[in-house]
Amino acid sequence: MNPTTDTIQQTLGSAKNSGPSRKKYLWLILILLLLIAGGWYFLKKGSGEEIVYQSAPVERKTLTTTVSATGNLEPTNTVEVGIEVSGTIEAVFVDYNDQVKTGQLMARLDTTRLVSALESSKAALARFTANIAEAKASLTYAQNESDRVRAMYAATNGNYPSKQEMDNTQASLAKAKAQYDAALAQAKQASDELATNQYNLNKAVVVSPVNGIVLERKIEPGQTVVASMQTPVLFTMAEDLTQMKAIVSVDEADIGEVRENQKVEFTVDAYPNKKFHGVITQLRLNSQIVNGVVTYDAVVRVDNPELLLRPGMTVSAHIITGILEDVLSVPNAALRFTPPIEQENGGKKAKKNSDATMRHVWVLRENKPVQITVEAGKSDGTSTVVITTELAAGDAVLTGTKEP
Repeated sequence: MNPTTDTIQQTLGSAKNSGPSRKKYLWLILILLLLIAGGWYFLKKGSGEEIVYQSAPVERKTLTTTVSATGNLEPTNTVEVGIEVSGTIEAVFVDYNDQVKTGQLMARLDTTRLVSALESSKAALARFTANIAEAKASLTYAQNESDRVRAMYAATNGNYPSKQEMDNTQASLAKAKAQYDAALAQAKQASDELATNQYNLNKAVVVSPVNGIVLERKIEPGQTVVASMQTPVLFTMAEDLTQMKAIVSVDEADIGEVRENQKVEFTVDAYPNKKFHGVITQLRLNSQIVNGVVTYDAVVRVDNPELLLRPGMTVSAHIITGILEDVLSVPNAALRFTPPIEQENGGKKAKKNSDATMRHVWVLRENKPVQITVEAGKSDGTSTVVITTELAAGDAVLTGTKEP
C-alpha cells in the first residue's frame, strides 16, 4: 500500500470521528448565549431604573374653556323678491352679485294684456258714470212730478188726481231712486276694477325693496310666471353682506355652558389659517335631532368687512365659555398615563374613585413612580385645572415613556 494513501485515510478517519464532539460544543455555546440574553432582558425588565419616563411641568397659567360647534353662514337679512301678477317676463335688468338700490328696476313683464284690461276698465267706468248722470236726471224728473201731483191733490182736497195716479207717481219716484243707486254701485265697481288693473300694471315691473346684492336670479326673458296660490320668487337678495350670521349646532351635553353674548372663534375651509370672530346673539330653545343626536341652534353675529365670508360656508366654531386666570394645571396626557409596571400589575394602585372629578397623576420619587390623587376641574382640551392637590407649580408629572 502506498504510504501517501495511508496518511490521507488516517486524516479522513480522524476528522470523521471528531464531528459529533464539535456539534455538541456548538450547541452548548448557543444555549449559553440564550441564557445570558434572557437573563439580561429579565434583569432590565425587572429594574424600574431602566424605564425612561417623559414628564411635563405643573404650571400656573390662564386656561380658556371652549365648546365646539359646527354650522353654516347666512346673510343677516335675506329678502325674496317675487311678483304678484302673472305674465311673460319681457326683460331682466340685474344678474348674480349685482349691487342694487331701493326702487331700482330689476325685471318687467309683457304688459300688453294688462294695458288692455286697464283701458277696458276705464271705458266701463266712463259708461257707468254716464249712467249715473242719466239716472240722476230721471230721479230729478220723478221727484218733481211727485211734488207737483201731491200739491195738486192737496189743492183739490183729494179730488184730483185720482188715487191710482198718485200711486203711479210714487212708484216712478221709487224706481228712479233705485236706478240711481244701481248706477252709483256700478260706477263704484268699475272704479275698483280700474284701481285693480292699474295696480296690476304697476306690479308688472319688479323693483328692489332694499339696498343689497343679488344672490340668486331665478328667471330669464321669455319665461312665464303664474301668480296663483303662491307668489313666484324671482330673485333672492342679501341686504348687507358686511354683517352676517352663523347658525351653529351645539350638542345637548354642552348646551348648559353656552350663553348669549359669549364670544366665538371659528374657521372656514376657504381660509383654514385665518380665525374669524363673532358673538352669540340668540340661543334657540327648539331642538334639532340629527342621526339620533340632540342639538340646539345658536345664532352668532359676524362682522365681514372684507367680504371674505360667503353665504353657505361651513364654519368650525369654538364658543368661549370661560377664561380661568392663574390656575394650577396639568397636561391632559398626565391624567391618562399609567406606568408600565402598574399596567403589568393590573393597575391595582390606580383605584377608581366614584367621584368623576377625582383623578390620578404620577410623579417620580427616588426614581420610582408615585401616584397622586387630584381633583380635576375644567379643561381647554390640552391642560386641565387641578383644584385640590399636593402638587405645586414646577413639579414634574409623568406623561409617557420612551426608549432608553
